[in-house]
Amino acid sequence: MEKNKEVEYKIMLDKKTFHQIIDAYDECHTYTQINYYFTSHELEEKRYALRVREKEDQYEMTLKIPDGFAKIEHNENITKEDLDSFTNGFMPDNGIKKVLEDHGIDPTQITYSGSLKTIRHDIALHYGMLSLDENFYNDHHDFEFEFEVNNEEEGKKQFEELCETFHLSYTHNCDSKLKRFLETLK
Repeated sequence: MEKNKEVEYKIMLDKKTFHQIIDAYDECHTYTQINYYFTSHELEEKRYALRVREKEDQYEMTLKIPDGFAKIEHNENITKEDLDSFTNGFMPDNGIKKVLEDHGIDPTQITYSGSLKTIRHDIALHYGMLSLDENFYNDHHDFEFEFEVNNEEEGKKQFEELCETFHLSYTHNCDSKLKRFLETLK
């Protein structure tokens, strides 16, 4: 299991701005990914996010735990069979399950909530990865700008430069994909 600190800036975009930003870069890696979301009352109470991401025929389980502005991510590669089992109520026995148990969360109470499909355009920048996401979920379609920094101080400066360049307004991160997804279930 891998563990890392994630610091990212997120802004919702309109379709026109989304395409203007993509068009501004010569090099862009585009691919489709699917997030499978898992929730429970305990996870929501603690503001933890649990998902499995399918990307380029690979499956990764991720648990995100709030840590101030950042999040601590626990990542574990799993198989398609593990995902199928998890969506049917049986969480794989792995490091993330142990972290949940250590944090007082009962894995047997976690249920599959649904999926969100993203067409992602990754642009590697000096101090982070700019991801431009077109998301599809529960009859919703939106556009999102994410900048995950690899150096907090310099990354924040580069993010501010991106906002100035593309005339983006930022006061705080937009709601996460998981939160937006869950809102459509109400």
